[in-house]
Amino acid sequence: MSSNKKSTSNLHSVEAEKKLEEPIKNDTQDRSDQYRNINQSESGSNENHKIIRLYMLFFILIFILTIVSILNQGLYRINEETLLVINQAFNALVILLIPFILGAIGGISRIIMSGLRVADEVSLIISSGLMAAFSWIGIKSGVLLAIVAPHMELKGFETYSVVQNPENFYTMALVAIFVGMFSTNLYLFINQRVESLTNQTKHDVADSSSKK
Repeated sequence: MSSNKKSTSNLHSVEAEKKLEEPIKNDTQDRSDQYRNINQSESGSNENHKIIRLYMLFFILIFILTIVSILNQGLYRINEETLLVINQAFNALVILLIPFILGAIGGISRIIMSGLRVADEVSLIISSGLMAAFSWIGIKSGVLLAIVAPHMELKGFETYSVVQNPENFYTMALVAIFVGMFSTNLYLFINQRVESLTNQTKHDVADSSSKK
């Protein structure tokens, strides 16, 4: 009987301890949740303060610029040198549209020869046109000709006549088409090589796993 009483008393004491521990755990969880909410609210308020400061900074800068522009009427007057640069840039942009189109045509012809769909390779066509335009910039600037000129002049070919003579447009057009085709061909070759290597590695992994 005494042993039964002791066991029942122990059970009651364990239950009482559990009941005491449960509110303590609940209090700690509530406090942790409160701390998290406080930290989240503080971080949100800090972000809001940073955004407000940025808006204030932009507003102050715009206000200063408006005051300066009102007080100085000739502040936004463009110089002749700037107008000349803008004119040259616009003319260069119009001229570079020609090699861009020709290089894109070269890329399209190479894609058609490879049997691919043109609609699936639009980015490749655009990049081929850009490469052709860059080649024209290199030729017109004289950088590429300065590298090639010593080798070509030994054979009696005047390299600078290609740039200076407007009758050599077809030569420049052919260069743009070749550059577009070469860029597309290089990408297709590298892409096919990478795909073949990946398929080979997958096949080797599958064979090794099947042997195991």
